[in-house]
Amino acid sequence: MASSDEKSPLMEMSESSSYAAPAAARRLSEPAFRATLSWESVTAVARSSRSLSDRVGGVKSEDKVILDNVRGIARATELIALMGASGAGKTTLLDFLANQTSSLKVTGTVRLNGRKITKSELGNVAAYVHQEDLFIGTLKVSEHLRFQAALRMKQGDTTQVDDIMREMGLEKCKDTVIGIPGKMKGISGGEKKRLAFASEILGNPSILLADEPTSGLDSFMAESVVHVLQRLASSGRTVLCTIHQPSSDTFALFDRLILLSQGRVAYYGSSVDAMPFFSKLGFQCPTNYNPADFYIRELAIVPGKEGKCREKAERICNAFEESEHAGALNRSLADETNRAADSELIPFSKSKGYNAHWCTQFGWVCLRAWLSNIRDKTAVRVKIGQSIVIALLMGLMYYKTGYDQQRVQNIPAALFFAVIQLSISTMIAVLQTFPVEMPVFLREHRSRLYRPLVFYLAKSIADTPFVVIQVLVFSAVSYFMIGLHDGADRFFLFFSLCVIIAMVSLSLGYLVSASVPSVSVALAIGPVSFIPFLLFGGFFIRSGTVPVYLEWIQYISWFYYGFEALMINEWRGTNLTCSSIQNCFSNGTQVLDHLGLVESHFLRDLGLLGALFLGFRILTAFVIWIRVYRSEK
Repeated sequence: MASSDEKSPLMEMSESSSYAAPAAARRLSEPAFRATLSWESVTAVARSSRSLSDRVGGVKSEDKVILDNVRGIARATELIALMGASGAGKTTLLDFLANQTSSLKVTGTVRLNGRKITKSELGNVAAYVHQEDLFIGTLKVSEHLRFQAALRMKQGDTTQVDDIMREMGLEKCKDTVIGIPGKMKGISGGEKKRLAFASEILGNPSILLADEPTSGLDSFMAESVVHVLQRLASSGRTVLCTIHQPSSDTFALFDRLILLSQGRVAYYGSSVDAMPFFSKLGFQCPTNYNPADFYIRELAIVPGKEGKCREKAERICNAFEESEHAGALNRSLADETNRAADSELIPFSKSKGYNAHWCTQFGWVCLRAWLSNIRDKTAVRVKIGQSIVIALLMGLMYYKTGYDQQRVQNIPAALFFAVIQLSISTMIAVLQTFPVEMPVFLREHRSRLYRPLVFYLAKSIADTPFVVIQVLVFSAVSYFMIGLHDGADRFFLFFSLCVIIAMVSLSLGYLVSASVPSVSVALAIGPVSFIPFLLFGGFFIRSGTVPVYLEWIQYISWFYYGFEALMINEWRGTNLTCSSIQNCFSNGTQVLDHLGLVESHFLRDLGLLGALFLGFRILTAFVIWIRVYRSEK
């Protein structure tokens, strides 16, 4: 771990690209403007599998209503808790307000300072902190925030990162890596949650939405996280979050409470006034009992008592609709609608553009990918060690093969084994890449940090040096132990061909990795995907004897083109010792002819390897684009 006075490349880049903040600039803790967020007639329905013709006439009994005409309002400086039992619809409501994708059909009206806006427009002034924290775990806390600041803030200003870390209580861990569960030790769960808030606050949002911010934390850490939310609200922000089983001390920090039950509003109002409301209905909270647990217990649907529980929940929801709390809410919503014409223009852009220039995005994402690779020291050591061990094994098996007839059998086997090793090692190494990093990328892309092409190109460039080093180690050890053709030009051509073969296999690994949802699926599909290419690589079956209906596989097999190119590099201009054995080979041309390989195909093989490289890369880019498109639907 680096000491506090050491500067990583990410920090140095931020200092060279940032500018000093003007003296007259507002304090970081203040939002761009104070926002009142209101929503009305929000309805969510989970459609059944029946055909559309059966649904004519509206919602049928088979369709499940998740939200039923939900309404509410959230004002600046208020910390609001959205609570309810499991299945109440709280996460669906928050996802709707945050413009997150959903398989449900959700309708409703959202207003900002009285003005009706779309959910995508709301995304320009609101930040959403997800329940699951997703980070590149090899980065340090300060590096992550400088990366976020450079891409979230206009003109790439990263000078306010130190202020954010002080506000969020992250100074003591600023030089600590975030960590990867089960692989790399890092910061605590509470620090990760505060880091998630800090990342979103860098965009200076007026509204902050948080889904279960205390999930997985002990009571002390949970209370500290809610204290952070309370400070953010007091600075002028509108803060709304779902929360599950808060302690009584934590619950007391919230100004306003929204309770949902079976998709309906069971209570909206001050958290202090909730207890009297339930008491009037005959539901008394026991002495020294957590109020939050009491509300959830009264609104929950208990298995085996569904009928009575639903009846009680409906009674509470109906009582709320007739209460003074509902009347006050309706008046507030009406006032917001009426003041829309007189309210000031909302200072946000409706465009979906990026704050940072393409070159800035590429520079930062590429640097982050490079740091992530070099800090995963275990993976680097395993890759290099694997190359050395296999090269030594291969060298011992074919050690110093002479220029006699035995060479005709050993050298093709050694070269084809080299193609297999290069293909397997590079493909397996990247199969985990996209399943692990894709969720982080999709979330950051939805926040308009950088483009998909930037992510893909940066990852490709950051991986390339490690592939070249791995191939160089393998080539340097195996080439001279086996005793391949003398001459520096032949060795460097061998090394270059090995790099090309490895890059083609790497590209197929990218394609498989980007196409599957998880690491386990990638590891199951990846090794199987190149077996057909291996079988038609020109070693197991002679070229020209492949069945017509399978011949097309050979034409897209980098094993075939790579093996032929390596064989031509080794055998052209080579003479062999021919003893008394009949039908012996006297030169390399005869060996190539015997295997169905053509010496004049060398440049063709290079061109087709390049074409396969580009083809796999383009297909991967297309797959990433499809996944981005689906995530935004």
